[in-house]
Amino acid sequence: MNCDVLVIGCGVVGCAIAYELSSAGLSVVGIDAKDPASGATGASLGVLMGICSRQPDGEVVQLRLKSLEQFDPLIARLEADLGRNLPVNRHGILKLLREEEVDAWQATLAARRQAGYRLELLSPGEVGSLQPGLRSDLAGALYSPQDRQVQPKLLTQALLEAAQRKGSRFFFHQPVQKIQRSPDPPFRLQAIDTPALTFSAGYVVLAAGLGSSPLAEKLRLQMPLQAVKGQALRVKAPRIPLGPVVSDEDLHLVPLGDGSLWVGATVEFQAPHPQPTLLALQDLLARAIRLCPALAEATLLEHWAGHRPRPVGQRAPILGPAPGYVNLFVATGHYRNGVLLAPISAAVLRDLVLKGKTALCDLSAFAPRPKQG
Repeated sequence: MNCDVLVIGCGVVGCAIAYELSSAGLSVVGIDAKDPASGATGASLGVLMGICSRQPDGEVVQLRLKSLEQFDPLIARLEADLGRNLPVNRHGILKLLREEEVDAWQATLAARRQAGYRLELLSPGEVGSLQPGLRSDLAGALYSPQDRQVQPKLLTQALLEAAQRKGSRFFFHQPVQKIQRSPDPPFRLQAIDTPALTFSAGYVVLAAGLGSSPLAEKLRLQMPLQAVKGQALRVKAPRIPLGPVVSDEDLHLVPLGDGSLWVGATVEFQAPHPQPTLLALQDLLARAIRLCPALAEATLLEHWAGHRPRPVGQRAPILGPAPGYVNLFVATGHYRNGVLLAPISAAVLRDLVLKGKTALCDLSAFAPRPKQG
C-alpha cells in the first residue's frame, strides 16, 4: 500500500499529525499496534497546563504556549469539519499554592504578563469565590483563565474521523514487524511490514509513544523512554458544577459538566504494570476529600490507569528529523503534555514534510539522537 506519509502510532499526537497532513492534501495512512488512544492518550486527563506551567521561559515553555494558542482554532476547525461540538472546558485552571510557593512564582507571573497572557495571583477569599467547597486553609492560588481542558479520547476520535473524511486511512492491531531500508546512509525507509499489510511511503512519522523505543532500536536511534504511571477516578458529584480545573501538586479535580469529575492523576516512577492499585487509588481519594470535603459523598463511576512516555536523558518531547535518515521524522515522548502539544507537533511535522524545515521552534532542543557505538 502506497501513501505520501505513514504515521506509526494513533494516539492524540499521531491522529493530529494525520489530520494536519491530510488537510494539506497529502495521502496519509496511520497504523497502530492496538486500538486508537489506548496508550498514553488514554492515561491523560486532558489538562492543558501551558500558561500556569512553573518555568518562566525556555524552549519547552514556548512550545507549550504556541501549542495552546492553536487549540481553540483547532477545535473550531474540527467542529466545522465534523458538524458537531466538541467538549472543551474554557473555565481555566486554578493552581493551588502553599505559602512558601508564592515567592517562587513571581518570575513566572511577570513573564506571562509581559507576554500578554492572563495569570492571576488570588487570595484565599478570591479562591473560595471562584471555586466554592475547597478546604479553608489555602494560602492562595494562581488562576489561568486561558488554559483549557479537553477529553483526550473524544478529541482523538474527532481527529481520526476528520482525517478520514479528508482521505486518511487507519489500520489498527497492526504492529510493525519488519522495517526495510536502503543499504547505505543516509538511509531511506522503503517499506514497513505489519502482520497483514506492507506500506511504502514517501515519509514515515514515528509517533508510537512507549512503542517508539523498540522501533528506534531497529533503526539505530537512541530513544529510551521511561513508563511513568498515572491513575484517575471518575466520580459522580452533582454538587460540584462545571468550573475551572483545580490543581494541587500532582492531584487534579477535573469537572466534566455532567455532574461528574475526574480525580487524578498520580505520578509513579516505579510502577511497571499499568493496572490500578488500591493503595494509589486510596491515596487519590483521601487527598481529594481533604481538598474538597464534598467529595466524601461522591459515588464512584469508573477508573483508569496507564503509562506516559518520559524521555530519559533529554527533554520532552522528542521531535524532528531522525538523524541519518532522509524520510523519517519522530514525534514521541511527550510525557504528561501529549494532548497539549498535539497541535504544535502536527504543525511542525506538516512544515517538515512540505518544506523540509520549520520556523515554529528550534528543533535542536528536541531532536532525536543517533545510537552510540
